[in-house]
Amino acid sequence: MAQDERLGNIPDTLKDRFGEKIDPSKVFSEGNLKKKRGAFWTCFLIGLLLVLLSLGVALGLNVTRVDLLKQGVDTHVVATGILSQSDADAFVTDTLDYLTGIKSLWEPAVTIGGFRVGVPEAFKAHMATVKGWVDSAKAILLAGAAIVLLLLSRVLVGVKGSRRSPFSVGGYYLGAAIPLLLLVGVGVWGYLDFDSLWAWVHTVFIPDGIFSATEQIMQLFPVEVFSGYLQPVAISFGIGAGIVLALPLLLWPLSKLLTALFGKAPARRRTGSRTAKRTTGSRSSRS
Repeated sequence: MAQDERLGNIPDTLKDRFGEKIDPSKVFSEGNLKKKRGAFWTCFLIGLLLVLLSLGVALGLNVTRVDLLKQGVDTHVVATGILSQSDADAFVTDTLDYLTGIKSLWEPAVTIGGFRVGVPEAFKAHMATVKGWVDSAKAILLAGAAIVLLLLSRVLVGVKGSRRSPFSVGGYYLGAAIPLLLLVGVGVWGYLDFDSLWAWVHTVFIPDGIFSATEQIMQLFPVEVFSGYLQPVAISFGIGAGIVLALPLLLWPLSKLLTALFGKAPARRRTGSRTAKRTTGSRSSRS
């Protein structure tokens, strides 16, 4: 009996300490819980998208770097005697000019063993697919950023006078943690066995790029050239992920400020109308 009385006094105790703003019947009302769930899942999507955008930016910054491709070709193509230095430099320039849209055709003029390398039509189609990814990268990243900004606009402005920020830190970090852990696992996989990771990337994203290693054109693209991209991409992504994880330190006070400036007015209680209805009801019952 004593325990039941203490449990029953919890609402009154909370009201005495915090006032009418902390009323359990309202805090855990169906409408309030729906709002919290909505903010949680919105922030979940924000965290998830920001991590994926960080990966996209990391890839975009490094894929078209001249120094990375030149270093890989010099180390694994020129040093092994496959190409001369002049042919290798022309090959790097032609390839990146094509991928970045400076040239409309990819026709590298290189020779192996005294014979000019012929480019199969299937490989030209594959390079066109890679160019398509490079061309669409900017649009995809901008669309992702626009979606994040739209979602942020839904959770950064709350109700004026509320003691809590409308931004769900828990939802944000859960959404960021899932792709972050997966991508860290992919990075470890690439570090331990880049060949199998590279094969999986082609199978899933660019299946038209799977060719036999015996083809002459493949001598210009040994897997070791692309394994050299792993570390700079990982560093760029690590910096971006760090910014994403630190972002709530800015978003939390920003949400409080925006709520104070542009927040919705709290819903007014209709105590007067309820009292009037009760008074009218009592009078009608008496009559």
